[in-house]
Amino acid sequence: MIATGIAAIDERLGGFMPQRTHVLTGAPGTGKTVTALEFLYNGIEKGERAVILTHDDPDDLIAEGRFLGMDLEKSLLSEQLVLLRFQLDFSRRFSRATGPEPAFEELARLLGDQKPSRIVIDSVAPFLEAGAASGAAITQLMSFLDSLGATSVVTYPADLAGMYDRRLEPLLQRAAAVLHFSADQDRCCKIELRKVRYEVQSTAPIAFTMQPGVGITALSESARQRRSNDVSSLPAGAVPRLLVIDPHDALEAEVQAALRESFDVTVRSAVTSAFADLSSGTSAVLVTVRRDTVNDVLTLVRELRRAGSNAAILLVSPFTLRSDDRARALRAGADEFLDSTMHPRELQVRVEHAIERGHRPGTIAELEVPVVTQPTGTEDPHVAMDGHAFRNAVAAHMSGDRAAFFTIVRLTPSRAGTAHSLARQALHAIRVDSGDLVGEVEQGAVVYLHCARRKDVGPFVERVRDEWRRAGNGELDIAMATYPAEEAQVSTLLDARATRAIKPNLELLRGDERSLGGGQLPLS
Repeated sequence: MIATGIAAIDERLGGFMPQRTHVLTGAPGTGKTVTALEFLYNGIEKGERAVILTHDDPDDLIAEGRFLGMDLEKSLLSEQLVLLRFQLDFSRRFSRATGPEPAFEELARLLGDQKPSRIVIDSVAPFLEAGAASGAAITQLMSFLDSLGATSVVTYPADLAGMYDRRLEPLLQRAAAVLHFSADQDRCCKIELRKVRYEVQSTAPIAFTMQPGVGITALSESARQRRSNDVSSLPAGAVPRLLVIDPHDALEAEVQAALRESFDVTVRSAVTSAFADLSSGTSAVLVTVRRDTVNDVLTLVRELRRAGSNAAILLVSPFTLRSDDRARALRAGADEFLDSTMHPRELQVRVEHAIERGHRPGTIAELEVPVVTQPTGTEDPHVAMDGHAFRNAVAAHMSGDRAAFFTIVRLTPSRAGTAHSLARQALHAIRVDSGDLVGEVEQGAVVYLHCARRKDVGPFVERVRDEWRRAGNGELDIAMATYPAEEAQVSTLLDARATRAIKPNLELLRGDERSLGGGQLPLS
């Protein structure tokens, strides 16, 4: 048997079977890449030649190895470790090839005459993403690995038990073992032995954790129950790791500089690489939020929690998140909200306190989508509704919310015939992801600001007014009212000509939604 260098696996399995393939499955951040790196490095320390084919950035792998106590850079310089990376357009080019053979012939040329003793394919996904040719690609991959005569590890970024892919059949049939990796909310990881073709001491799951400078370490049940992901769990003298996910470079340089004084900061612009960093003992995740990315950020938070991350998640933005967005973020698994315009020193201290408090695992809320969203156009991302559709949309929002709260803003231009332009202008200023709506009426535009209070409306009004003046369109008459405190005024702003009709229907919406036939306001 071949030692993996991971005590928990070697003690349970006796190591890996020589010259055979071993498959590691599981979601990102559960320890597959760490296991693969430890397997390779164990061979390197014994003087063996090792190869890894990956889609990860080489600098990321070197940094991850350094965190685990491995000097991968030295091994790369001595060519004892060969690192090959999939090209960004690999799947597209591979799918257009006449067959999979040329790709593996090129791979063999890159390896040269000296065949490796250990090889890792991390992951097999690029071959599967190559379309119709991918079925043959897996068979060709197995032939390639057999020709090397090396002990190999192939990772797959999902759970085969939930969605079996028949294209993987050649790989699974030939695999000496299939190990599934998972992680719970406390970042306690587990390896399940899904398939083993040789005798082992036990097939019971292996609980483990990933420690700085050590790597994968077996975790007893009592230790697993006690473990929490906060500053106290870090080794003495260790600096907390802070992962910053900033796709749009919104975090100012001076803020980043202040954070680097207290934390080991890693900045990522891509979500995929961010997931990979979670396997390196991250204490907190800082995510920047824009007006148009609220839903994307909430989805990211949910995925981080589902992947098992128990790091503190902080959302930072230069604008104030509405109460409804904050509530959705908390339900998704966020822990703190920060204003990126605050003094860098205060932001630094708030991050420190968030890490000290840690995250209390809870139920992950399902994706929450507004009852009605602004309709999309054929050319523009969104188009304004007519007055009737707008009122029905507001009614639908109310019928889906047991405690409806919103502000209606009516915008009336000083120049006639500019209502359409004004409605388009308002569309660019609202927060569509948060459930805002815009309707075009004869006199101008009417706007529904979901869960917005009067004091939240100021920035929206200023954006619209400034852009309207800049375009030389004159002045705007602006009126607003908040529901439910100013219910009568809301009725007037929704349709000044139908005040008498809309008032009873607003009351019906609160009292008996069924009597409205689906929550629509029956206005002409």
